[in-house]
Amino acid sequence: MRSHDHRFALDPTTLHLNPGAYGVLPRAVQAARAEYQRRAEANPLRFNRVDTPVLVERAREAAAAFLGTDGVALVRNVSEAVATVLASLNLTPDDEILLSDHGYGAVALACGARAKIRTVRFPITATPTEIVTAFTDGLRPNTKLVVVDSITSPTALVLPVRRIIEACHAAGAPVFVDAAHGPGHIQELPEETGADFWAGNFHKWAYAPRPCAALYLAPRWRDRIEPLVPSWEHPARFPRWFDHAGTGDYSAWMALPEALTWWRTAGGWTAVANSAEILDKGVRLVADALDTQGQVTDHHAPLMRLVPLPDGLVANEIDARTYYHELSTRHRAEVAVVWWNGNAYVRLGGTLPNTEDDYRALATILAEGR
Repeated sequence: MRSHDHRFALDPTTLHLNPGAYGVLPRAVQAARAEYQRRAEANPLRFNRVDTPVLVERAREAAAAFLGTDGVALVRNVSEAVATVLASLNLTPDDEILLSDHGYGAVALACGARAKIRTVRFPITATPTEIVTAFTDGLRPNTKLVVVDSITSPTALVLPVRRIIEACHAAGAPVFVDAAHGPGHIQELPEETGADFWAGNFHKWAYAPRPCAALYLAPRWRDRIEPLVPSWEHPARFPRWFDHAGTGDYSAWMALPEALTWWRTAGGWTAVANSAEILDKGVRLVADALDTQGQVTDHHAPLMRLVPLPDGLVANEIDARTYYHELSTRHRAEVAVVWWNGNAYVRLGGTLPNTEDDYRALATILAEGR
């Protein structure tokens, strides 16, 4: 049985169990974005010249209020935020950027294009203290930036961000927090982490249209990190110089206030806790069907979890992609299949449209394919 929440435009014949990939958009927020797009086409000149600056500023202020800081600019996604910061750091080929092997691949590629990369490694079962130690042991005199995930994408871990930042700052290394999965998912305020740079997507868990993200800069960096595309707002400096990158479709940003209002009205953090409880049951259902252990660590994200796949089902990254396509095309089940550090998992996600029946249906599919 597939659940169907009429507040969303999701295909009711498909199991949607990977909302962390691209988010799920409420119909009301979709309609708000469409209205901004309609207005843009009704009077392109006035909308772009007069209305757009006001609406983008409104969206930026909504993002800042949600994140508890005035040091926020709007960007399209975390990948753009990383590229923006890297472009302003004046790195040399001998400088190093410290990452973990739990990080997002596109971020590692962006960092590797600018400097040397040093990768710290720790198991999924590592304790917070072991994770902090892994980062501090990886620091070198030429470490010019440390990138740490608030929630790791492949392994769904919540990392001890504040402790890592404190340790890195003690060694003189600035820190970029990749909070792609943060807004609307965990109660992490960028300014309170102590991060130099922090970026989070609103289109994953906060019901905003794609693409929509925020880049936080600590005060000492606000005049040093410049937008990738200077445009008419550039003389206004931070944060307004991020508001406009020439002619474009800013409707996803413009609909952010409606998305955040929708998130709150739908239950806010209470709804997150309720979805996490449903996901707890879903993890148990899937693990029992596969005859494997349940969630592999207690330090998991509220709305994303890993469940191991049986030995031999997926043997490498190619197998993982093949198995995903089989689940998607044959069974209409959208779930992440993860190959990480020699082991295979399904990464289950959960948000408002998901019910226990969704995980029960997936459990049946996975049990038949063992």
